[in-house]
Amino acid sequence: MSLLDTLNQALGDDTVSEISQRIGAQPDQTRSAIQQALPVILGAVGQEAADPSRAPGLHKALAEDHDGSVVDDPQAFLSGAMPQKATDGQAILDHVLGNRQTAAHQALASKTGLDMSKIASLLPLLAPIVMSLLGKQQRGGGLSSGDLGSILSGETNQAAGSSPDISDLLGSILGGR
Repeated sequence: MSLLDTLNQALGDDTVSEISQRIGAQPDQTRSAIQQALPVILGAVGQEAADPSRAPGLHKALAEDHDGSVVDDPQAFLSGAMPQKATDGQAILDHVLGNRQTAAHQALASKTGLDMSKIASLLPLLAPIVMSLLGKQQRGGGLSSGDLGSILSGETNQAAGSSPDISDLLGSILGGR
């Protein structure tokens, strides 16, 4: 099963409903936005994993702060019952998207029909779930930074190939597509 499939499975109807309430959107709009946003976050993390100067920090963060508990129990995460460092979605986005966050908000708002403020609320909720899955994968499979970069690149390319909208998003936000 791909990482995106695993993430979408973890984000069941109850979780999507909770996220919808948190961002003030309808569940179907939220699900659609999640499906567009996850490849963007994975792609951004993949770029970090592929950068030799940034990969060790990512590898360390996954090993120390992201044990899989958030992806295993997203409802507990959304209720605030998890450690802060593992759930600080804005800090994660600051690392992986940096100054591209506004571009990500604009592009995702354009593709999903949600306004930028809702996208800006959604991404920090998704980032800890993504990092949690990656940390769990790293712990379970002993992934090196290079392995992680390869896997994320493959996932991002697969997502881009599956949908012109996702391909456009990835290109506009992350470049090189």
